Amino acid sequence: MKNKQIIVVVALYFVVSVMSCTDRRSPVQKQVHSSMDNSGRHVEMPEDSTQTDMIALTKRDELYANITIDTVRVKTIAEYTVLPGTTSFDERKISVVTSRIRGRLDKLFVTSPQQWVETGQPLYAIYSEEMLSYENELLVLLQQRSQLSNIKQSEQLIEGARRRLLLYGLTSGQIAALEKNGNVSPLDTFYSPVSGTLTDLSVSEGQYVETGAPLFRIADLSQLWIEAQMYVSELKWLFEKPDVTAEFDAYPGMIFPVTRVFDNPTLETGQKISLVRFLVANGKHTLKPGMLAYVSIRRNEKKALVIPKSSILVGNIVTAWVRTGDGMYESRVILLGIQNKKEVEVLNGLKEGELIVTNGAYLLNSALVLKKGAGMQGMGGMKM
Repeated sequence: MKNKQIIVVVALYFVVSVMSCTDRRSPVQKQVHSSMDNSGRHVEMPEDSTQTDMIALTKRDELYANITIDTVRVKTIAEYTVLPGTTSFDERKISVVTSRIRGRLDKLFVTSPQQWVETGQPLYAIYSEEMLSYENELLVLLQQRSQLSNIKQSEQLIEGARRRLLLYGLTSGQIAALEKNGNVSPLDTFYSPVSGTLTDLSVSEGQYVETGAPLFRIADLSQLWIEAQMYVSELKWLFEKPDVTAEFDAYPGMIFPVTRVFDNPTLETGQKISLVRFLVANGKHTLKPGMLAYVSIRRNEKKALVIPKSSILVGNIVTAWVRTGDGMYESRVILLGIQNKKEVEVLNGLKEGELIVTNGAYLLNSALVLKKGAGMQGMGGMKM
């Protein structure tokens, strides 16, 4: 309660000080005038846009009002929209490892989801009577090679048996070892065709599987999708070649370039939003599926006269306060162009290099309103 009383006393002191120190000059006659914006159009400013509204403050008043100043600059500005999204697997980079032959899974070498798998790493060993018969057939053809009169036909049969084993998933090294040893193993080991992260294990040891049954899902995390939602009216921005980037809470200050890869061509009944996917590179595997992302779509970039957004006061007209000298502040009517969350483009009303009030503008405006109100009350009390 004591702090609130102090704030009220300070505010009242500021208002009284401002009313006692305000400029008493007579207002300039109101008129409507036309100006030209950056696009060459003539823009009609409000009637009081040429009226000079001045307020004078002492150093103590400025301290109580906590007024801060910035410079009107010409710089690059762009509109941008931030979309929340979530990272997910790039479905085009997911490999499903299936059983190459019917049999019983006697051994699983990879059993932990999220485990990293290298190309050529053993995945599982299977007992298959069908595979055993094909391996024995190759050994028999090799033994009978010298007994056949037609050597060319014998070599064709042997080569056909080798190719069949390759089609069923054995490697050239396994076939060469089989031919060298001349013995058939009851278990055949199968190896990973790709590198990636194991995302799903669909079987367990001892289970019988059919040919083509899905066993493992292995995802390549070198790139991920960011899935976000956009209003239908915003989809046109994606075709204007915007600069699209993403940020993540886990890596503050790091900017990741992304590209659009998909926007849903259809909408659900009654919905006004569309699913959009962006692609982000993840070569170091620092990003994980399921992370929250913020996608920034930057567009309409150009050089312009720019001020902080905290400087503007929006009412019936848009105004800003300019410091014109020591303790002197002037309210200006301004015309705005494009804007984003931090800055706005000024088309008319300010010049490069002027000092703009970025904090305390509302207090200055309140003091100006009180100043005008006191003057009007004084005129209303006059007897004619």
